[in-house]
Amino acid sequence: MKLPPFTLHRPSSTSAATELLHELGDDGVIYCGGTELLLVMKLGLSDFGHLVDIKRIPGLDSISVTGDILRIGAAATHRAIEMNQEIGERWPGLVMMTRQVANVRVRSVGTLGGNLAFADPASDPATFLLALDASIEIRGVDGVLRRVSVGDFHVSAYQTVLRSAELIEAILVPAPVDGTMVVHERIRFHERPAVTVTVAGTAKDGRVSDVRVSVGSVGPVPIRVAEAEAGLRDVESGSLELALKGAAEATEAVVEPIGDLNGSVEYKRHLAGILVGRAAGRCLRQILDVSAGT
Repeated sequence: MKLPPFTLHRPSSTSAATELLHELGDDGVIYCGGTELLLVMKLGLSDFGHLVDIKRIPGLDSISVTGDILRIGAAATHRAIEMNQEIGERWPGLVMMTRQVANVRVRSVGTLGGNLAFADPASDPATFLLALDASIEIRGVDGVLRRVSVGDFHVSAYQTVLRSAELIEAILVPAPVDGTMVVHERIRFHERPAVTVTVAGTAKDGRVSDVRVSVGSVGPVPIRVAEAEAGLRDVESGSLELALKGAAEATEAVVEPIGDLNGSVEYKRHLAGILVGRAAGRCLRQILDVSAGT
């Protein structure tokens, strides 16, 4: 497989990049990590005459923490996130999830911004960030910066709310409150996630005070499962097993799987329920035990 011919542009700023995108129209596309973009171009599934390389824009790969907000530049690689000491201390779940993305070679090149912008339905980061109420900063050709929640960013498979001549500038991840545990589980076939689930739970005085459940890779976009969350909230240890069963059933009722080589719609629906029960069980048993002082 060979790449089709294209012109590579290397702007020195985000404003220059968005201006280029505006000028190039549908024939231009952002190039950052390129792990997915170059593959689909080799396969002939997309044909762009111009690639706008943003990897060298100063500061776009920066990772910083201000108060309780982690800011990850769009060009920061998965490997940089995985190896960042402060993320490991304050967002350990993010590091553990990132270590499951592909392999070290891909993580050393692929970027978080590129992963989200490509909007592949089989995405660990999108599912995880949805459960943590993360948001995305988007820069437009007019210089205006707008912020969109991860839950609103993905429209469908390979489609996002990014407008013409816009690019992701950063991803903002709030720190979990004290006592929160985050569990990310996945089932993978053919080296790609078939189902991904993230559960973030907090307990107080022996009860689950807050819980967020997200499911991805099974349907066109990751979703929050509000019905599962409602059934798990305010639960105590003695009623947890029944609540977990209800959460699994609620998940099966609302997910909209895409049948593919990984399995039929019915099979993937069943897997999603199983994985939610497993991830929620791991998360909530531990926080309830800590909350109860056992």
